[in-house]
Amino acid sequence: MKRRIGLTVLLVGILVGYGLISKGEVQAGPPQELVINHIGDITGPYAATIGVRGVMACKDVQDYINSRGGIKGVKVKIVIHDTRNKRDVAIAKYTELAAQKPPILVIQQVADQEVLKERLAEDKIPGFGVGGTDKVNWPPGWVFQSSPPYTDQFALFLDWLRSDWKKTGKIRLAFVNPDYQYGRSHLTPEVEEYIKKKGIDVVANEFFPPFDLDATTQFTRVAAAKPDAIFSMTIATQVKVALKGAEAAGLKGVLYGMGPWGVDAATARGTGELMEGVVGISPTWVPSDTTVPLVKDIVAKFEAEKRNKDDMNVAYSILWLTNAAVIEAITKTVDRVGWDKLSGEEVYKTMVTPADYKTMGLAPFKFSPKGRCSVNARIVKITKGETVAISDWQPCPDMRPAQYK
Repeated sequence: MKRRIGLTVLLVGILVGYGLISKGEVQAGPPQELVINHIGDITGPYAATIGVRGVMACKDVQDYINSRGGIKGVKVKIVIHDTRNKRDVAIAKYTELAAQKPPILVIQQVADQEVLKERLAEDKIPGFGVGGTDKVNWPPGWVFQSSPPYTDQFALFLDWLRSDWKKTGKIRLAFVNPDYQYGRSHLTPEVEEYIKKKGIDVVANEFFPPFDLDATTQFTRVAAAKPDAIFSMTIATQVKVALKGAEAAGLKGVLYGMGPWGVDAATARGTGELMEGVVGISPTWVPSDTTVPLVKDIVAKFEAEKRNKDDMNVAYSILWLTNAAVIEAITKTVDRVGWDKLSGEEVYKTMVTPADYKTMGLAPFKFSPKGRCSVNARIVKITKGETVAISDWQPCPDMRPAQYK
């Protein structure tokens, strides 16, 4: 018996050595633990808004999935690697993680996605973000998003604005945005054409430094243009800066729209009555969706543990949805090829194959058949300090650059 075992070991060693079978085939079976790595800002300028809530969301998803057996019996560990919002740190961390050949990496920040897009394709590692710019999304590569392109989401807002507008004639729209990638992400030639198609005139287009505490000067110029509506792609403290600027310029009664990271109940409670009535786009679940079983459970968990309600913000929500989609993509891949062949290339094949995702029931989710972003969003409104859906889930209009249609 010992001799037979010895011969078997020797034979396997020879086969591996000559490449006739791989080490993966010898070490068959599922791993003891699957690590899902995130690269994001935990201690930098977005720590309070995204970092802390992101860590909390990842821990909650990890506990939830593991309490239900993990991924096909394999425990999941979700780790966020801190970049402090520094691109060089993100690149260094990516290089370290890529050497481990992970089946997928979550890249939370748009700026990091932009600098890593080509690397992800070269290394054949799918990247998963929470929202990207046209520079990331087009041409389609190895970066996927758990929300539609910001251009598409803004077009959905334009659809709502036009259909909800009670007056006749053109709508006078003004922009006041923070001056960086996210603040400019919805302003493309395709969107400009769509604005005209909807019978909307852009009467002002202002920008303010993203970390400034006062935008009154910009809003004073906007007030002179007499807009019917204002739209801002703001996040975190930028929301309050924008709304205070609008109030100071005498624009308090003008309809205000915001992008997905601005129209947030947690931000609304910190901003006060200035945010009441603000309308925006949401590509993810909101705490008021208590008819959704998992959302009801999450809200109950917060109450039972006496957590701060403001921790259930947009970052917390979108990272729940993102992790749910990642876990489902990995599960679909393992179902198709088995644990032994789980790789970035195989997960990529899964994600580019058109399919509806369940995402633990949190939201309707599927990727664009010709892109890498999810397609669904809805219109929400800040009502009594809560984010409340005022439309059904629906596919966003397609604002991809003309050369990719």
